[in-house]
Amino acid sequence: MEKLNNSSSYLFVTPHKQKIFAEISSWSNSDCLILDLQDGCPSALKAGARANIRTHQNNISNLKSQIIIRCNQFSNRSEYNKDIELLELDFIDGVMLPYIENIEDIIETEKRLRAIEKKNIDRKKIEIILLIETVYSFQNLEKIISASQRISGIALGLYDLFAETDAEMNPRNVNFVTNKVIFEAKNAKLPFIDSPFIDVHNYAGFFADCEKSVKNGANGKMILHPDQIEIVNQYFSIDEEERSLLNKIILDYDGGCNITEAGKFIGPPLVKIMKNKLSRKTTKKVIPKNSVYPKVFNYGLNLETVYEGQIITCPYEITMDNSWTTIWSSLVSMSNRIETSDSFANQIGLKSKVMPFSAVLNLTLCMAVEPYSENCLLHLGLEDVVYESPAYSGDTFKCYIQIEKLRNTSDNKRSVITSTHILINQNSERILSFKRNTLFSFITEINSKTGEIVEKDKKLSSLFIKKKDSQIAKFINWKLLPKRLCDNNKFEKRDLIIHDASRLISESENLLFTTLFRNTHPIHFNYLRYKKNDIVICGGFVMAVVLSNALKDFKQVIDQKIISCSHINKIGTNDTISSVSFIHRCEVDRNYEVLTIKTIGLRNIDAAIELKNRPWPISLFDMKDLRPAALESLLQKEMPELFHKVCVQLLWKIWRPLK
Repeated sequence: MEKLNNSSSYLFVTPHKQKIFAEISSWSNSDCLILDLQDGCPSALKAGARANIRTHQNNISNLKSQIIIRCNQFSNRSEYNKDIELLELDFIDGVMLPYIENIEDIIETEKRLRAIEKKNIDRKKIEIILLIETVYSFQNLEKIISASQRISGIALGLYDLFAETDAEMNPRNVNFVTNKVIFEAKNAKLPFIDSPFIDVHNYAGFFADCEKSVKNGANGKMILHPDQIEIVNQYFSIDEEERSLLNKIILDYDGGCNITEAGKFIGPPLVKIMKNKLSRKTTKKVIPKNSVYPKVFNYGLNLETVYEGQIITCPYEITMDNSWTTIWSSLVSMSNRIETSDSFANQIGLKSKVMPFSAVLNLTLCMAVEPYSENCLLHLGLEDVVYESPAYSGDTFKCYIQIEKLRNTSDNKRSVITSTHILINQNSERILSFKRNTLFSFITEINSKTGEIVEKDKKLSSLFIKKKDSQIAKFINWKLLPKRLCDNNKFEKRDLIIHDASRLISESENLLFTTLFRNTHPIHFNYLRYKKNDIVICGGFVMAVVLSNALKDFKQVIDQKIISCSHINKIGTNDTISSVSFIHRCEVDRNYEVLTIKTIGLRNIDAAIELKNRPWPISLFDMKDLRPAALESLLQKEMPELFHKVCVQLLWKIWRPLK
C-alpha cells in the first residue's frame, strides 16, 4: 500500500497485444501499470491476454512500476474468475475492480484474495483499487470502502458513469461528481486517482486537465498513452528547489498564525498544505550528456552602478502615426477636439490634431520599462506631468531618463529613486516630461558621478533643461478659440462629480497595448510566470482610463497637466474602472477656464448608481496625495464601501476655452 500511496501515473496497458511486452521497457516509468483485461481487451482475446501475461512475467516483474490488473466485472463471472487466478503470480501487486454493482462483490473478492495469500504465505498483500463508474458505487462509496481493509485507492471512471446516467459531461456535472468522490476518498485517507483524458494527442488539453486534477486534490491520474506518463509525473510531483523551500518554511515555523517578512500569512492550515505537497515525489533535474547552460539577460536599472546625475537612453525609437491614435481610441474614449479634429487644430493655429496626451504619456512611461523599471518593486507616483510641445502624427520619439536622487528607506530594506523622464521628437524638441519616484531593492552604496561617465551625461544634459511655462497652450492662438465651445457642463469650486463612464481593460486589450507601447515587464503579460489573477494592468493604462472617464464630462479640454499621481490598488484584467472628481479651483487664464481637480479611480463599483446619494469624506480628495495606508484607514472608518477599491489618485489641471 505504501508503494501505491506515492504513485501518480496509472497507465492502462493492453496485454492482448504481443508487441506491448517488447516495447514496455522503453517507455518512461509509469508508477503503476494497469494490465487491462476488461474494456481494453476484446472478448475473443481475453484468454490470449492472460496467457501473454504468464508468458512475459519475467519481463513484467523486472519493471520498476507497480503492476495491477483490471479484472472483468462481476457480471461476467467466468472471465472474472480467470482474472482473479492471475493474482497467484506474485509480481502482480493488486486488482482494480470495475463496474461495482453491490457490496457482496467486494466481500467475495476479499475472500478470494485472502485465500490466494494463505496458499502462498510469502505472497505480499494484494491491494484493491475501486473504480467508481456505476451509479451504485457512486451512491454507496462509503459503504463499499468499508467492505475491505486492503483497499488502497479510489479511481474515478467518468465516462462509464456518465454513460450509465445519460447525463451531459459538462463542467458543472463533472465537478459535482469528482468533488464527491474526492471527499469520500480523503475521508477514508485513501489516494484519489482521477479519470483519464481520452483525447490523447491533444497535449494542450491534457496539460490543462492535469493541472485541474492537481488543483482538485487528486493524488494521481489514469492515462491511456505512454506519451502522457512524464506529463502526469511532472504535474503530480515537486522539484528539489520547491522541496527545499517548503522544508525551510516548515522548519522556521514556530506555531500560531503569523505574517512572514515577505508579507505572506502562515498558519496551521497552510503548514498542513505544505506537508501534503512534501508527500509527493521529487522530480530530479535531467542533465543531458552533451549540454550547454543558457544565458538570460537582465533588464532594468543596474543598482550596483547607478549614480545621481546618470542619464539613461531608452533603446527604442518609435514613429507614431494616425494608426496609433485609432488603436488608442479603442481603449480610451477621446472627447477633446484638439486630439480628434484636424480642422479644429488648424483653426486654432496648430499644424494638425495632436497625438493624445494619455497616449504620449504612456509611450514615455513604457519606453522606460526595459532600461529602467523592469526590476523595480513599486511605482510610488508621478509628479509634474507636462505636455510641453505638440506631438503630431508621423513624429519619431526617443525617451531619456535622468537619475535625480538616490535614498534608502528608513528601515534600510529598500531604496527610493527619483528620476526625470523626457520624450524627445526627431527635432530634439521636448514633447512630454515628468518626475517619478520608484521603489527598488536596497542599494548598498550610493555612487557619485565620476570620470568618463560624466562626459557621456554632459552631452545629453541639455535635453533636461526645461523652458519656463512649457505647455501645449502656448502653441495655441487663444484669440481664435471658438466661443461657446464648452456649453455642455458648468463647474464650480467644491463640486464633487461622479463620472458615469466606466471601462474595463480586457486580457486581449492589455496584451495589445502592452506590446504596442513596448512595456516589457513580464507581470503584465507572462501567463506562465504569473497566475491569471496575478497579471497586473500597466499603471499608465489605468491612469488613462481614469482620466478618459472624467474627460467625457470635462470636454472640451485644450491642455492638461498632471500635478501628482499615485497608485493605490492594482488593477487586473477584466476589472472595471470608474472615476470620481472633486473641483479644488476654478480660475481664468486669458481665454481659458482652468480647473484644478482631484480625481479618484475606483475598481469594480458603479459609483454613479451605488454611491450617488452617499456623502463622501472631503479628506479623500485632499490636494496632497494620501499614502496608501492612510487612505485605506480613512475609507475603512468613513466610507467602507470603497475600502480597497481605490486604484489611483490624481491631482491635475485642465485648460478649457471660456464660454
